[in-house]
Formats: sequence, C-alpha cells, structure tokens
Amino acid sequence: MLAINWGFALLVTVVGMVVVFLLLIVLIWIINLQTSIIHGSKKSPKRVEAKVDSAVTTEEHPTPHEQAAIAMAMHLYFDAHDEEPHVITIQEVARRYSPWSSKIYSMRNFTK
Repeated sequence: MLAINWGFALLVTVVGMVVVFLLLIVLIWIINLQTSIIHGSKKSPKRVEAKVDSAVTTEEHPTPHEQAAIAMAMHLYFDAHDEEPHVITIQEVARRYSPWSSKIYSMRNFTK
C-alpha cells in the first residue's frame, strides 16, 4: 500500500475517464450526423399537433376509432394460441458409446 504512487494512479484514472466520456460524445455526434445524412436534412422535423376531437378521415390518416379497431383486430388475429395438452412425456434416450467418455475412468488409475 505504501509503495503505490497515488498521485500517478489518480492522474491515470482521471485521464481514462475523460477519454471515455469524450469518445462517447464523439460517438453520439457521429450517430446524429449519420441519421441526418440518411434523412437528408439537418433540421429536425417540426411537430404537428393534431386535434383530438377532430374525426376527419383522409386517405393517409385514419380516425382514432379506426386505428383502435385495426389494433384490436390485429391483437385478436396474431395473439391466437394453439391448444396444447398438459401432458409431460419424458423419453429416455440410450446414449451411444463414445471412447471420449471412457477416458475419464482411466485417468485416475494409479500404478504402484
């Protein structure tokens, strides 16, 4: 404990932590740059707040009631389960002979 140079150890620790956090910031910047290149614009899209009371149906956007009906239909269609019997069957499989499994027995033979 006394032979440790604590000043150097703390310096290495602080430098390591600073490097890690700087690399995380650089990675976040690179990922944001890639997403802006993929989407083609550097500006974030403006939010368009829709009125909750409006039930206007367009070709692009169904009404909230239609969305709920579609979601319920998909839930009922995809969440169907097969009926399975509640019987547990355990089948014993005869193992084939392997010379690798028999080598363990010869390892503990002591010759005098």
